[in-house]
Formats: sequence, C-alpha cells, structure tokens
Amino acid sequence: MEEQFEYSEKVMDHFRNPRNVGQIKDADGTGRVGNPVCGDLMEIQIKVENNILKDVKFKTFGCGSAIATSSMITEMAIGKTLEEALKITRGEVAAELGGLPLIKMHCSNLAADALHAAIKDYMSKKEEKAKLEAEKYDFDVIVVGGGPGGLTTGILCAYRGLKTAIFEASSWGGILSWLCPDKMIENFPGLCEKSTCSDLVNSWMNEAKKLKVEMKKERVNEITPDRKVIAESGEYRGKILVLATGSSPATGGIKGEEKFSKDEKGVYYYVRNPQNFQGKRVVIVGGGNSAADAALSLADTADLITIACRSDELKVAPNKIERLKAIDKVKVLYNTEVVEISGTDKVEKVIMKDLKEDELIQQVVDSVVLAVGLIPNTEIFKKLGLEMDDRGYLKTDKTQKTNIDGIYAVGDIASDLALVVVAVANGATVAHNAYVELRKPYWK
Repeated sequence: MEEQFEYSEKVMDHFRNPRNVGQIKDADGTGRVGNPVCGDLMEIQIKVENNILKDVKFKTFGCGSAIATSSMITEMAIGKTLEEALKITRGEVAAELGGLPLIKMHCSNLAADALHAAIKDYMSKKEEKAKLEAEKYDFDVIVVGGGPGGLTTGILCAYRGLKTAIFEASSWGGILSWLCPDKMIENFPGLCEKSTCSDLVNSWMNEAKKLKVEMKKERVNEITPDRKVIAESGEYRGKILVLATGSSPATGGIKGEEKFSKDEKGVYYYVRNPQNFQGKRVVIVGGGNSAADAALSLADTADLITIACRSDELKVAPNKIERLKAIDKVKVLYNTEVVEISGTDKVEKVIMKDLKEDELIQQVVDSVVLAVGLIPNTEIFKKLGLEMDDRGYLKTDKTQKTNIDGIYAVGDIASDLALVVVAVANGATVAHNAYVELRKPYWK
C-alpha cells in the first residue's frame, strides 16, 4: 500500500485480507464503476432473497484503498434490505474503516456507487421480468365457480384492484339459486330473516358488476397446474386460480332410486319449486338441516310429509325442530331406513325398515326427496394432482392455498361445514392473500 499515506488498522486488514472476493453464479444484479483519473475499476455482484441481500461479492482493480472499501461495503450490506443498503453512504464506508486520507475518499465513493448500481440493476431486471410475466396472463385472479365463495372472492379481489374473472357453468349464486332461492337467510349474522337467498345473490352480482369483475357464464372443461383454464370460449391464464365449484346433493344408493330420479318420475334431491308437490304424499330421506328445510318448504303444498331418519334424533337447529313439531302434516320416523322405492311409471310406494324392530314397513307415496347431504364437486380436479381427503374435499392451509402453488380453494369443496358464512370467510381470506402475493404491499 502507498507509504506516503497513513491508514487505519482496519483499512490494512481489509486490504491484506479482503472479504467476499469473487463472483456470484447467476447473480441477481451487477454494478460496475470506475475512476478515469486514478484508473480504479470496481465490480460488485449481489444475490437477493425476499428483498434481503443474502450475498455480496466484489472484484476490484486498483489501489489498496479501493480494495479495502470494496471489502468493507460487502460486510456492511449483507443481511440488509435493499432499501437499507441503498442508504449506505460513501462517508459511512470510510467511517467504518476508521477514516481514509482525503485524497483517497474517491475509493469509498466507488464502493457505494458500485453497490447502488448493482441494486438498481437488480430492480430493473425484476421490473422487466414482471412486465414480461404479466403479458403472459389474462387475469390476476381467475375464479372457477360463481357460488357464495366464488362471488365473494371475485368481488374482494376486484375491490383491491386485481383484474378478476369468474366462470360459472350453471347458476350464479350456486346452491343458493338452484336449491333454495326463496328461503330466508337464517345463519348469516346481520342478514337473518331479512332477505332471501336470491336477494343476497342479486346483491353480490350487482357489486361484482360495479367493480368490473368479468362474469363468464360458461363451463370450464379443464384446468392445468400452471393455472390455465380451458373453457368453452377459449383458454385463459391467471396469476392466481381460485377453485369454488361448490357441492351437489349426494345420492342415497336406494334400490329403485335411479329409475325414478329423471323426467319428473318422483325422486328428487332438493325442493326447487314447492308448488310441484301440491297435494302429494312425500317421504323425505335424511335427518339433518337439509331434510328439515325440505319439510318446512313443503308445509303449505304437500298433503302428508314423512321424514325417514336413520338415527334416534334429528340433527337440526332447535328452532327448526319446534317449527316441525307445530306442523300436523309432518311426521318423523326415527331409526328408519328407506330400502326401496317402487312403482310402474312413477313412484308409488316406498319400503322402509324399522332399524330397532328389524321390520319392513310399506307406505304409499307420490314423491321421495333425498336430503342425505352434499358431496364436493372436485371430480374435475383429480387429474390436476391436488391433494384431497378420503371424502373428496380439497386439502388447504390456513390461507386456503392447496398443495399446488398459486391455486386456492374455497367453500364447499374445501370444508364440510356447508355454510354461506364459511364460504364468504374463505373468499375474504383468499382475496387478502392474493393481493399480498401479487402486489407485495409495504406492510408485508
């Protein structure tokens, strides 16, 4: 080192034992600077993970001061955020070394300038990459399914400024529209007994349109792991894909069920229009809220309603039990299983088994409503490689994310607690996390 200058011990140490010398394979950013007066040349490379400088290396051609400042700044920068590293000044580099002769201060200038140049190079590349990546996608978020969970997800994503599309093959509102459009909302805090299911769906639809969510009424035929949706009108890609395909009524596996389940022959899986049961004798198979809802909806139209319940009690909200008891035409047969549905062209009778007495009972009926639960609509996802439990529900973490990166699931396909309020909460969770993942807000 030049003998005419006095250097601190720290400068001498970094000159004789420079830290972090070399190059970084596949560096995220490179900064090169030089001083034409003294001929010093300096190159700094950086590796970035989650906005943190994980590695910094340098190559310097020049005097001992240039080597010492380069070595020093790498130690100062490693572990800092990019924003913190950009604030490292030339004076701070010199101060960390115990000072530099005034004539050598340009060396500290080079070190800080090279680091800042490397960070700016990284940011420029990241911005360009993001721009190119964005051109590959049609939407920030694509939601497959327009039920409570899907509509909520779409609305809240659009509210956060994310370009969003929702695909729905059948009825907007899902189960609320095709199963119980006229039912009063009972288990949604703030809306109980204030609006019908169709009122709620219409409110969601209006909000989605105001926020410019693209509402696509078409079937999705295939989904790929890279978040491509192949629909009837073409192929679409989303940065994030949300699955919200809901559930369908489960079948009962009863002898004769399939024969009479089509063409209005007497077997139904839900009560869409109570007027179709005017004056009829109806057996409802099930022991939960769905069975109770079906019975209550038929109270003004059917002549006789029999609920066949396999257990010794109905697993129903207490207020519904009281309402059922107040209807004379409703009869509940406990510990009873429907084993056969028969008739010529239409349903004419059912054979039931008393599970306690082990006896068969015949009853003349006009219609059978099977309210034996819901099954998740996840068949389309089996080729996708999504993890499911043994009942067909998609496995998700606390953010509703599946095992495939960028794919989330909400509502009845991700929870056996088939409640509107649960699907809505799932949608809010996904919208929040989609925004965080795509926009990287300052507070995360």
